[in-house]
Amino acid sequence: MNVLFDFLRGKRKYLLEVIRVRNEELAYQFWTYTDWYGQDPEFKINRGSDRFVYLPGQGIIGGSFDFYFYFHRKKLPIGYADFMQNIKEEKVMIADNYK
Repeated sequence: MNVLFDFLRGKRKYLLEVIRVRNEELAYQFWTYTDWYGQDPEFKINRGSDRFVYLPGQGIIGGSFDFYFYFHRKKLPIGYADFMQNIKEEKVMIADNYK
């Protein structure tokens, strides 16, 4: 079977919750799932957002980027405990004009 197809088929997005943003508009927070098995370490560092917020008509207005902060934590004021807490609390950063 095509390895690329297996990799793409393994990606999933799960609705986590519906949230209200500016002007009481409904936005949707998703978890993404991508298998880490056998992936290049550079991809793991630069994998992007594991959680994101989508606003219909606008697109993605926020995300988590946990792994960016984890791999750059020595340069930033974030420790391992902060990293894990952000994941457990499912925190996302949302663009200021949508708060």
